[in-house]
Amino acid sequence: MARAAFFDLDKTILDTSSNVALSGPFIEAGLMNRRTAIASVLVQLPYLLSGADESRMEQMAEAMGRMGRGWNAAFLEATVEDALERTIEPVCYAQALRRIAYHKSVGDVVVIASASVEQVVRPIATMLGADEVLASQASIDEDGCFTGEMTHFNQAQGKADACAQLAHARGWDLSQCSAYSDSVSDAPLLRLVGHPYAVNPDRALRDLAEREGWPTLTFMSTVRVLPRRVPTAAKIAVPFMAGVAVGAAVSALLRH
Repeated sequence: MARAAFFDLDKTILDTSSNVALSGPFIEAGLMNRRTAIASVLVQLPYLLSGADESRMEQMAEAMGRMGRGWNAAFLEATVEDALERTIEPVCYAQALRRIAYHKSVGDVVVIASASVEQVVRPIATMLGADEVLASQASIDEDGCFTGEMTHFNQAQGKADACAQLAHARGWDLSQCSAYSDSVSDAPLLRLVGHPYAVNPDRALRDLAEREGWPTLTFMSTVRVLPRRVPTAAKIAVPFMAGVAVGAAVSALLRH
């Protein structure tokens, strides 16, 4: 019987949030200005520093919906695709990539299950060689633009339910499946599978993993997904300067 390995994305495969990593390209593409990017970083800062419970994740979902209102969904996905090499590939944990490669080598179906919106997750999942994508769903109007409403937030119990539904549809035995996450908000998913792994867990998940006897993994080093040609100075400079500008703006905002 086929098995699946469910991987959270932010802080499990990536050493940061995908939306934070992509803030520079989003600014360059005109999807947001620097002030909006700062607000996005500040909303996600508690999660990045110490993890988030279900209530905080719901607040992040609402903020994510408001921030994306009016964005063209296809343009967002194309922007992510164009930015993968310089913003996402360098922040992938080498240990996570090896786990993905192992599961694929033994015939497991690799599923990226993320709270980020589908148009952000899908290009990243393709880059990683994943077989399936489960992500948050945002309402899109007749012009192809986000309305600001989240129709499914793929986090906590919502993520576990989505994974269970996919497993039922594909005929996977969840007791034989694996799941990887850094956050206690994914406890419902970790309890759902027979082989749960706490990756760089927040404090609450670390305590839970100790009580449940779940393995705890430490992912530290980052590496590009595939060997690439050395980028030119111009390619390095653009995201670097965007990051410096956002960092400076955040500092300035916090001083006021």
